Amino acid sequence: MALTITQLNGDASFLLALEPPVSDPLSKPFYIALDPWLSGSPFTILHPKISITTHEKRACITSLLDLPELDLVIISQNRADHLDPATLRQIPSRGTKTIILAEPGSARAIRSWGYFEDGKVVTMPKYNHRTSCPRVVRIPVPNGDAIMGKAGEVTVAFIPQRHDISRLHMAVAITYRPPIAQPSRPSMILTPPATPISHVSSPLLRVPGQTTEPTMLHTRAMSPSTRQYSRHSVASLSPLKQPLSVIFSPHGIKYSSIHSYVTHHLVSEAALPLTALLHCFDTVSSRWLGKVLLGAPSGVEICSRLGARAWFSTHDDGNKISGGILSRILRTTRHCRGDILRQLNSPEPSLTSTTSVRKYATNTTGVFALAIGETMTVSSEGIHHQEPNDSKPHVSTRHRRGESWLDLDEDSEESNKVVLPRVPLEASPLSGNIESEETEHVYHDVDVYKNNQLN
Repeated sequence: MALTITQLNGDASFLLALEPPVSDPLSKPFYIALDPWLSGSPFTILHPKISITTHEKRACITSLLDLPELDLVIISQNRADHLDPATLRQIPSRGTKTIILAEPGSARAIRSWGYFEDGKVVTMPKYNHRTSCPRVVRIPVPNGDAIMGKAGEVTVAFIPQRHDISRLHMAVAITYRPPIAQPSRPSMILTPPATPISHVSSPLLRVPGQTTEPTMLHTRAMSPSTRQYSRHSVASLSPLKQPLSVIFSPHGIKYSSIHSYVTHHLVSEAALPLTALLHCFDTVSSRWLGKVLLGAPSGVEICSRLGARAWFSTHDDGNKISGGILSRILRTTRHCRGDILRQLNSPEPSLTSTTSVRKYATNTTGVFALAIGETMTVSSEGIHHQEPNDSKPHVSTRHRRGESWLDLDEDSEESNKVVLPRVPLEASPLSGNIESEETEHVYHDVDVYKNNQLN
């Protein structure tokens, strides 16, 4: 499998392509648009004299119809820079498979337009593991081979930050388990598991035109191959051996608010380490409004605890022009990629249980601020610029005393130079060596996950 991410505008609009293994030619990618804002309409708060925001550069497309047919459109907040009526109305009101998943306030607003047919807009409930039903939206992913194959599944959870009066800080968490083209035959002798396993599933979201029932597939997470940073076509990439997992939090969220989701849902789905975090870099605050963007401190903690493969910047101000009273009272602290990488490679002692593990806790995370229209793919081989016409990987390789790492040529014109994850292979948290002291505390909230793998 592979996760392909495209930055649609200079803010928080992305296209996610969740791609099945290349060995399954019948299955297609699952496409998700996050907070699409393509119209260029200014975003105001109450009145332009109070706050007005516009994009300095246009989005890379002018219409959602320029994209492959979307399976999901996710709206994370009921604000004009996340919920743009002009962009959403580009989706046909009926007759397509596209479903709009929206947080409660946004769902009410969209339904009030009277534009979309019934069932087209689905409210994302607040995630709560304490209820009998975990309140996760589950979408079946049909298999191309309806006879031999088994359906996959996408799950989406809406996680607001606790005690957040501003209602800005939330996360939309996504997992993807691909359909299976040809399930393996069971052995002639079937034995029950040592401990019975029960699963509580949320109600399934019925997608128009789909009749396939989803199948929950719980498999042991496999170790990926040595990571590389280069440019490849997606078809040449090896699949990830575990479900894909993405956390999208444009304004940032405290790790404590997603802790229960991690330990209950991501663990049960075997979806760790995290595939990608989409989270702001910069910190923005004011005396009256409090924290508007939580920025690098929260993102570093999430990456450190979940071993994120990649972190992509969202909602930072590089492409926005702001005016009004609020823009003059906001205080912004910039965090460039270099600062974030230093924090990831030197985490605070509170993030690790032992000092010996600090150099391994987070240094496998790639950190990127994508340009408008730029596309990158995360696979078991690493993180790649998707440029099908460029067949020559632009990488340099170095080896020393059992360590292996790669980086982009220092003369590269790419603004997002990749800084090498210097990870000894035998101590890598992705190597599957969960018995070593170094990896025992790498993922603080994944002890249950490791126990499940051993059992």
